[in-house]
Amino acid sequence: MRDAFADGQGPRPVQGGEQNGRGRMFQGCIDLDMATPVEASAIPDVLFERGLYWASGRSGVVNLVAAHKWFNLAATKGRADAIALRREIAAMMSEAEIAKAQREARAWISAQ
Repeated sequence: MRDAFADGQGPRPVQGGEQNGRGRMFQGCIDLDMATPVEASAIPDVLFERGLYWASGRSGVVNLVAAHKWFNLAATKGRADAIALRREIAAMMSEAEIAKAQREARAWISAQ
């Protein structure tokens, strides 16, 4: 939405009002016409990073199904190194877990 603000300065935090101890809440519009698009090459990198996140246990939990899913998606988007990591993860999984990861990857692609 263009010209959402009379001063042309764009979105600003709310002045006053309820803050619930969590700082100021954003209220405004994002100008999609002026937004910078994400580089197409960034998408496989983000998917790959999600695989690393779940494979490494950075969240405090190792989730091989989720790691396989994200490495699979990164591989389909062109990250060749994701293929080797997906194979490594798959070697530690049961066939049922691999099937679940593949279903989740297909569901993610379908939702896009």
